[in-house]
Amino acid sequence: MIYVKTALLMLYTFLLSIVALIQGVFDRPGKHHGKVQRQWARVVLRLAGVKVDVEGLENLKDANPALIVMNHESALDIPVAIAALPISLRFIFKRELLQIPFFGWALWQGKHIPINRSKPKQAIQTINKKSAEIFQRGYNIIIAPEGTRSVDGKIGKFKKGGFKIAEQYNLPVIAITMIGNRFCNPKGAMTIIPGTVKALIHPAVKISDFDDIDHCMNFIREKMIDMKNKHEKTLEEAICA
Repeated sequence: MIYVKTALLMLYTFLLSIVALIQGVFDRPGKHHGKVQRQWARVVLRLAGVKVDVEGLENLKDANPALIVMNHESALDIPVAIAALPISLRFIFKRELLQIPFFGWALWQGKHIPINRSKPKQAIQTINKKSAEIFQRGYNIIIAPEGTRSVDGKIGKFKKGGFKIAEQYNLPVIAITMIGNRFCNPKGAMTIIPGTVKALIHPAVKISDFDDIDHCMNFIREKMIDMKNKHEKTLEEAICA
């Protein structure tokens, strides 16, 4: 049954990538790309038996555009974020994904940002150029400021890169705390355990409200840690029971 679900998820991703490519021919600015993304995410999670409990949707009133930051603890983080946030999102991704037929091409056509991680300076230039175009269209960029997936679920230190973008354009920063994803899909696991996860959307802040970027990052990170500590144990007991 696990292999059947995996095959269905891959097939559905392939088919939706084709849909996104065709749609992109008639929607050059990518205005409707987010709808295809959300359709993909919701079906993927439904097939996997994962329900998303979202809190704080009212805090998205300050989005469009905004910088969205999330903690990274599982391969489920991206579909959960897309399904939870009814706004147009663009991701920063490693350019190797462009080599995946249809899926990688759909990312490119959807105006997501491919970067070469082996060339940091070039990556920064690409992000600066592409992010300006994305924000001008009223879209949102979502990042995982830890830079890598957490091994134990604890939220690691944040890197400044994404926050500098928000500072440059004086954009609001909206955090979303992912809770429970790592229990449904532990690191290294090829299977997904059905269960309910949480996506908690925090009120927007601006870097200009703080003394500097570091103070802003620390404030957001502490708020996310508090929310994680408050809710995680209950979800772990429910999913892993």
